[in-house]
Amino acid sequence: MMNIPQISSVEIAVKLYYERLSLFNKDIKELFPGIGTNTVQELKKCARDKADEMGKMQYNSRSVLTECAYLAWGLDIDSLERRLNKIRKYQEIK
Repeated sequence: MMNIPQISSVEIAVKLYYERLSLFNKDIKELFPGIGTNTVQELKKCARDKADEMGKMQYNSRSVLTECAYLAWGLDIDSLERRLNKIRKYQEIK
């Protein structure tokens, strides 16, 4: 088990989840800013292990499936969406 870095923002996490079927290094670095290549590779390994566990086939050897990656990294899309909606609601009030 590895320590998962802090995400850049809830909005970016939700956006990437719905925009990308697979995540490449640049996407992972956008989600977790300030991480190095070794951390990206460790995160990808966790995601690939989760995909294998779920019986999902990778589309590309340089990417990881977004859904599997988020599950492996403990990023709950439902929770992230709720948080994003609350953020947007509070921004409307201001």
